[in-house]
Amino acid sequence: MKTIVALVFTILSMVCMSQAERIESSKLDSLIWKKINEYRVSKGAEPFRVFEDSLMRKFSTRVAYRNIGKQLTSHSDSVGYWNNAECLYTLTSSGSGNSPIIKEIYQANYEYLAEKTVQSWIHSPKHERAISRPDYDVATIVSIIIVDPKNNEIRLDATYHALDKNHTTFNGYVYPVTKKGNR
Repeated sequence: MKTIVALVFTILSMVCMSQAERIESSKLDSLIWKKINEYRVSKGAEPFRVFEDSLMRKFSTRVAYRNIGKQLTSHSDSVGYWNNAECLYTLTSSGSGNSPIIKEIYQANYEYLAEKTVQSWIHSPKHERAISRPDYDVATIVSIIIVDPKNNEIRLDATYHALDKNHTTFNGYVYPVTKKGNR
């Protein structure tokens, strides 16, 4: 009986380990946000005052979920409704053997992914303006990672949305900033 239980447990473990896993990490989201703020400061812009955790974040989450299932990601058709700026980033990686990126992800060490995301936005003129524009003072990041250890593949989709303190959105959405005064 113990042998059968051990065998069933082993088979179930192998099946579970071979399936792709979805990881959503507020730690990665915060790290990307922090790196963007560091970049903003290096460009002479103030860091974001707020990591938006309300309606714009819900919108960003919808965009991230929609894109994670697509081969080619696409910008939302609602930029301007809940936000004034949007950046998307997708990273795919596959290889043979045990990937060091996968090991880092499972250890919740997201430094590489955060750096890669921010650097890609910096190297795109439109995205660089969206992350460094001084008028943007509220932003949010939503990221989703898919890890497929069986095929040694990962996919990261990151979304960035920001609000302009001088221009309201189409629907008048404003995140109430209380630190350092209201909007």
